[in-house]
Amino acid sequence: MPLPVVNITIPVFNRFHLTQKTILSLRRCSQRIPFVITVVDNGSEPDLAQRLVEFYKDGIIDHLFRLPENMGISCAANIGWQLVEAPFYMKLDNDIQILDPEWLIKLFRLWSHGQPLSTLSPVWLNGAVLSDLSSVCEDDKKLFEHAQSIHTPDGILGFCETNGAGAGILIPKALSDVLGLWNEDYGLYGAEDGDYGLRMVCSGFPQYLYLATGLTEHLGAVSNESWEVDRKKEHRNLFIDPQGGLGLFKINHYLYSQHIRTCKVPLRYEVVDIDSNNAVRLAEREEYLRVRKALTKCKYLLDKQVDEKGKYAIFDPEFVALLKNIMARCGQSCS
Repeated sequence: MPLPVVNITIPVFNRFHLTQKTILSLRRCSQRIPFVITVVDNGSEPDLAQRLVEFYKDGIIDHLFRLPENMGISCAANIGWQLVEAPFYMKLDNDIQILDPEWLIKLFRLWSHGQPLSTLSPVWLNGAVLSDLSSVCEDDKKLFEHAQSIHTPDGILGFCETNGAGAGILIPKALSDVLGLWNEDYGLYGAEDGDYGLRMVCSGFPQYLYLATGLTEHLGAVSNESWEVDRKKEHRNLFIDPQGGLGLFKINHYLYSQHIRTCKVPLRYEVVDIDSNNAVRLAEREEYLRVRKALTKCKYLLDKQVDEKGKYAIFDPEFVALLKNIMARCGQSCS
């Protein structure tokens, strides 16, 4: 087998039938652009865990890493990202079915018209294909009618000002060498794609979009609600802390945009061991604990500054310098 160009990492937590559809549809795809399938099982129930082991033994999955419990999407996706070397990485959700066996070659042809240090994310629009938006509503068309969108012989390369979906995103290693991997600051279902988008924008790298309709199908009808935390609540907490004050996502947005915190974030967990059954043992990194303490201190000071002096006081140069000093002491300065 040729060396992989793309490491397609699928974080998995339950959803037995959707996971099978995703993996099997991917395995049927052309290897004109060589890829490997990396699955990280986030502590799924026994029937799916066993099926993934069978897929691995049968060669349907190239790499399997089994976590002891649900560690969250960011952690699982990072395990697959860091343990399998390839020039390009894709995070593929376990509810996406590949419809076109030549999808990867089509994506790379389209992406070649953009800047190399960039990301490429999917957008599913009913009735649209790579080159035709005639059947799409006006609000959705705007995604591909941005001034920096590119009309090419291979389709429309859309441009995103905020963040692209993480469900089928392509990221070159040359970019992750600069920005790092997914941010593990958040909860089980945090804002890993939104956070990466913030870091892309603050670092000046473009985020491109592709029309995924006809290439892939986002199934996503079966949730993990019976096993999981309340996703809506977790999402709300990213912006407004339930204990009061700013949520962590808004804090990081501020820290990145004011050049207080570097956009290359550290990993929270390190791989200690992988046994013969593909079980992964993790430990929290000591250096990350220092980052966590610094973020807690920044939150306290931000909330205090807003309460006492108003929301615009957080942009006071002396206050910004104070927070820069805090983040520098934990190795997260922008210098």
